[in-house]
Amino acid sequence: MKFKFKDMATSLATLIFLVVGISGVMLYFKIFNSQVKELHEILGLAFVAAAILHVTANWKAMKKYFTKKIFISASIVVAIISGIFVSQSLNRGDDPKGMVLRSIISAPIDASLKVLNIEKDEAMKKLQNAKMTGLDGKTIGAIAKANGDSPFKVIAIISSN
Repeated sequence: MKFKFKDMATSLATLIFLVVGISGVMLYFKIFNSQVKELHEILGLAFVAAAILHVTANWKAMKKYFTKKIFISASIVVAIISGIFVSQSLNRGDDPKGMVLRSIISAPIDASLKVLNIEKDEAMKKLQNAKMTGLDGKTIGAIAKANGDSPFKVIAIISSN
């Protein structure tokens, strides 16, 4: 059996498309959200690569197809719909989840720990055990910066059992 680049590119694009499509529908209907989200994101990136391979492998036929009126019309419709969604997301202002996270990371550590429902002594002990330095930092963000780590790692350490 001889390996054909065109067949492999088409097979990959088709199979990854199916998984990304199904996982997208699952995410929309909130079915196994946490388990499916990462699969959908990673394979979404793989799908972009597979689509590029597919177009490259089938360039001659695709080039002719790209000039058809139906393709141009469909492209315009997709661009308009995408533009509407993108423009709406730009007008919404700040992401509420991002605002909460930034507030916890940049608030005085006592306030952040209170919101996270974690005792300060317990948190400091966990950070010391994790060999974290700069514990005199006034915020979770400052502690993270002093250690060259993500604030999320600091939060993971202090919230672990």
